[in-house]
Amino acid sequence: MRYYLFDSRACLAAVVFVALVCHSNLSDAQSVDDRSDRTIVNVDVYYESLCSDSMRWTVNQFLPSYPELKNNLDVTFIPYGKATHARENETGPWQFLCQHGPAECRGNKAQACAIHAIRTSEAAQDHQQLTVKLVGCAMSARNPSIAVPQCAQENGLKEETRKLIDDCIASPFGDDLLAANGDKTHNLQPPLKFVPTIVLNKVHSKENQDAAINNFPKLICQHLTKQEKPDLCSSVE
Repeated sequence: MRYYLFDSRACLAAVVFVALVCHSNLSDAQSVDDRSDRTIVNVDVYYESLCSDSMRWTVNQFLPSYPELKNNLDVTFIPYGKATHARENETGPWQFLCQHGPAECRGNKAQACAIHAIRTSEAAQDHQQLTVKLVGCAMSARNPSIAVPQCAQENGLKEETRKLIDDCIASPFGDDLLAANGDKTHNLQPPLKFVPTIVLNKVHSKENQDAAINNFPKLICQHLTKQEKPDLCSSVE
């Protein structure tokens, strides 16, 4: 497997990807109702911005099922995947090697910045739905590596949030966020072998991974009580 140094001089051709336009299909806002009496399934998604499998899973498995499952999901996106990061000393700049080249490093960093900015600037009850819209939009774009600023505007993020994203992308802070994602990814046990990797309720297992990749809504429905299951569950089980 060949890796490339994250260098602004390098570029990667855009990947033409016929995708679901997520911002038109997702609901306007996640319910602010008390979720304490509901089953909440924690889903951690380890992915790469230019990975075709990551794009395919997001578009075909996650986005179509999210509107009906959202009130029972707590989703965390970790853009990084099969990358590495290092620096010469504690204060030196991070250098990243990404599986699909420097453009992927830029895309991973931009999505990490967007996820952090949403958590920092937007209302708490909107964090998940705005993050899903942003990530879904970027991963559905022709070139996810440069899609984040446009997706932030199209999906109604506040001006303050968009500025935070732009500043983060242009700063070493974005590198720190990406490096933190790398640390989290490298600490997975068993180690990450496939991208995307889906971790359910903090359990990283072959069974969960295979089920999530092949039929994500069915996997989630299996964790819900009969009363909680949306209509979607009857069509996937």
